[in-house]
Amino acid sequence: MDPKLSNTSDEEIIILYKNGDPEVFKTLIDRYSSPLYNFTARLTNEHDAPDIVQNTFIKAWKNIHKFDPSKGVFKTWIFTIAKNVAIDFLRKKKVLNFSELDKDDDPFSEKIPDENLLPVEVLQKLEDSRFLNKLLEQLPLHYKTVLVLYYQEDITFEEIGKILGKPLNTVKSHHRRAIMELRRLLS
Repeated sequence: MDPKLSNTSDEEIIILYKNGDPEVFKTLIDRYSSPLYNFTARLTNEHDAPDIVQNTFIKAWKNIHKFDPSKGVFKTWIFTIAKNVAIDFLRKKKVLNFSELDKDDDPFSEKIPDENLLPVEVLQKLEDSRFLNKLLEQLPLHYKTVLVLYYQEDITFEEIGKILGKPLNTVKSHHRRAIMELRRLLS
């Protein structure tokens, strides 16, 4: 990463890129390669994650002119692209049913309150990342996605809602149900 750009915001880098400096896009790649890899590896697997990340950056590069900072932050935009590329990948491998992505469990799910943190006993059992990965593999994709974005990538529920195209309360509901499912799996 260019040290001169290390304190430059994503939006400023995009402006530089749009104003004719193609080299600055490398800064975005350096900044987001690792978080996107971690996110997509959890959604798919470690073997396919590099290809998904590469395709994510290709799509971002091809569509960077469509990015509008007044409508959201770059981080949300790039994670949305990564989520869509991962879903397309899973669909092509026939790992994921089309209907699984769109189902909301019930119309009352938006009324379930949010829990900010995993319970202490769950956190203690989840310290082993292999154990966590095995648990996450047992969750439906929409639950796993919310947990990975929230806990691993430190993305807010509001931003997750934008990434997933879901209302805030639905994201909170998925989080709560994912926690409940993890508790069930741990017992």
